[in-house]
Amino acid sequence: MTLGGREEPDNQTDIDRRFAEIVAQFEPAGQDDPDAPDAEAGAPDEPGMPEPSPLAGLPTQWRMPPSGAPSFLEDFEDDTFVPAPPQPLPSSDEDLGFWTMLGCLIGGPLWLLYLLFFDRYAQSLWWVLACAVFVAGVVQLIMRSPKNRDDDPDDDGAVL
Repeated sequence: MTLGGREEPDNQTDIDRRFAEIVAQFEPAGQDDPDAPDAEAGAPDEPGMPEPSPLAGLPTQWRMPPSGAPSFLEDFEDDTFVPAPPQPLPSSDEDLGFWTMLGCLIGGPLWLLYLLFFDRYAQSLWWVLACAVFVAGVVQLIMRSPKNRDDDPDDDGAVL
């Protein structure tokens, strides 16, 4: 029988004993009782004594690798990769469709936001036109995509 959701006293002492055993595994050697006063706390530092590592109490898998160990980022540390310069945007004389598409993709949602926040009770024609401008931009974006992809062996994927 439990006492109001609590365990019986004899089971509690078993749990406390097991917890103390688990904690003792993680404590560094020589520190059995964490409540006991430190005998070396009042002693002056001896020259030539190494400072204890702050990681001494941690399990081995939690420790950082030594400074001479190989790094996981070794492949990324050499500065051999130099990205290509980005392609310039087309001029307005060169490609009017690009700028029209960009205007539709930006202007359509902005127009919808204007109608939503400032002119909510506008005629439905304005709402339909704002949606149509955005849809025209999306259609133009899809129509401008390349029809086929060249099978270049040096192509690594998308260009950002």
